[in-house]
Amino acid sequence: MCGIIGIENNDNAAVLVLAGLITLQHRGEESAGITVSDKKKMKTFKTMGLVTEFFNKGMEISKFIGTAAIGHVRYTTSAKSSLLNAQPFQINCIHGNIAVAHNGNITNFLEIKHKLLKKGAIFNHTSDTEILLHIIAMSKGVLSNVIKKSISDLEGAFSLVILKDKILIGARDENGFRPLVLGKINNSYIFSSESAAIEVIGGKYIRDVNPGEIIVIENGQIKQSFLYKKSKKQNTCIFEQVYFSRSDSVMFGKSVKEARVKMGEYLGYQMKNIKADIIIPVPETGYFAAVGLSRTLAIPLEIGFVRNYYVGRSFIKPSQKLRYLAAKLKFRPIKEVVYGKKIILVDDSIVRGTTSKILINILRENGVKEIHFALSCPPIISSCYYGIDTPSKEYLIAAVNSWNEIIKYLNIDSLTFLNLNNLIKACSFSNEKNDFFCTSCFTEKYPTKIPKSTHIIS
Repeated sequence: MCGIIGIENNDNAAVLVLAGLITLQHRGEESAGITVSDKKKMKTFKTMGLVTEFFNKGMEISKFIGTAAIGHVRYTTSAKSSLLNAQPFQINCIHGNIAVAHNGNITNFLEIKHKLLKKGAIFNHTSDTEILLHIIAMSKGVLSNVIKKSISDLEGAFSLVILKDKILIGARDENGFRPLVLGKINNSYIFSSESAAIEVIGGKYIRDVNPGEIIVIENGQIKQSFLYKKSKKQNTCIFEQVYFSRSDSVMFGKSVKEARVKMGEYLGYQMKNIKADIIIPVPETGYFAAVGLSRTLAIPLEIGFVRNYYVGRSFIKPSQKLRYLAAKLKFRPIKEVVYGKKIILVDDSIVRGTTSKILINILRENGVKEIHFALSCPPIISSCYYGIDTPSKEYLIAAVNSWNEIIKYLNIDSLTFLNLNNLIKACSFSNEKNDFFCTSCFTEKYPTKIPKSTHIIS
């Protein structure tokens, strides 16, 4: 998924971007980077691991004075996890020093890369983001027009923050797959993957960057705002509201927290015949859905797990072995809460089944009488080519197992997935059903053409 942020016209740009990146840390834990510009020169700092590694390693970013900065936290989908591929990427070309940070997955990456190689381009990274810099470097003209032309060649998902001297540019693909929002603090504009990062640093969320929109900011003013390509149909990733985004963010016009509560309420309508003593959420991802479920079923909500907050998100660990270890370390049940009880266990989703199986085994070991598993999204049956780590169907438990096989594998008494229609209603920002979500991971119906050359390396 990745998290990106940018700010301009602010003497504390570097510090504010670092604070924003810490707020976006849940979107990527593998590497972090920041590019700072003082109008005359530009410098990029990168580290593997969490944003706090900058401070642990003594990198004195605060001593590099600049009025504009962009930052990135990385979660790998299409390239090797390494410092080489940590973003932002910075180059010096005919347009001067330019840095870019990208969230998404460019589906025609290999096709464009092969064309660029024939023109003599030399690639230093294995990330799909690098092709954008090559296209920019090979194009002439005013920067905003160059950016427009460059991203017009890209397909798939991309939200971008681009920095050149004191100019900050934000752009979003025509489908609007990945989020990008615009905010402001005093006389400084901010781009961010989520509104929470803007608000944490004292800013105010203004609006989403529209699908297909490019916004150019300089000296605290929006110099240009235009569509590089008109969106035929918006296809925003519904999994942002299910799992990835912070609950205190506004995503696609609706509070993430409120969407998750609604998911739980709709789950309750589907589970009227389930009898249980208590409802237990998987921390933290199942909490707000469990609140909604508890309201609908009038079954008490209990906190049944203690979470170890020094272990990151197991879903976004780069290998199955690390996911397994992280899941074991992350949760510990409170025995006096769960012993002898019939429980409804609530989580946001089940992807590979690794974490769920471990949690359920631990609950059984601590004397739970019945486990009814409730998920606040439909079964994930197909790979994502727009920036989520679902590399192939063979790793998706719901794609290769029947309903009863999943129940048997997890050792549970019942299994309920929120149906797709209810999920869309929960995430919509009005009472009307909004038909602008990408739901391809649940349906295997992709909103864009997926080239045969597209591959995902986790």
